[in-house]
Amino acid sequence: MLKKGTQKAKDAVLVAHFTEWYCAAHHADRSRVALVSDGVQAGIYRRKAPLLCEECAQFVRYVELRTEKCPKDPKPFCAVCEIKCYKPRMALYSREVMRYSGPRALFSRYWLSAIRHAISMMKARKQSL
Repeated sequence: MLKKGTQKAKDAVLVAHFTEWYCAAHHADRSRVALVSDGVQAGIYRRKAPLLCEECAQFVRYVELRTEKCPKDPKPFCAVCEIKCYKPRMALYSREVMRYSGPRALFSRYWLSAIRHAISMMKARKQSL
């Protein structure tokens, strides 16, 4: 189970909030309820559990599980990691969510995380060349 306050828990919360933005924009016609997951029970969400449709909730639960089981410490960004933990379908869903929510993070409370992420991605891509 993810432990509150760890970097892995923070990454899972970030993905959950990004997924909430994606779900609100792309699944507005579906009913959304508060996420029920191991992360919610562990208390990693400070404010409230994200409101998600069932498809997005399954994705967030999957992200929590894969993040918890990540063998790397510190955990790198999945996009630049050489170990591909996600199933292809979930990796595709993750890319969709990140492409939608990433640019919006610059205009939210995650603006500093977004800038750090962009810098880290550029460094990782340079090193892989």
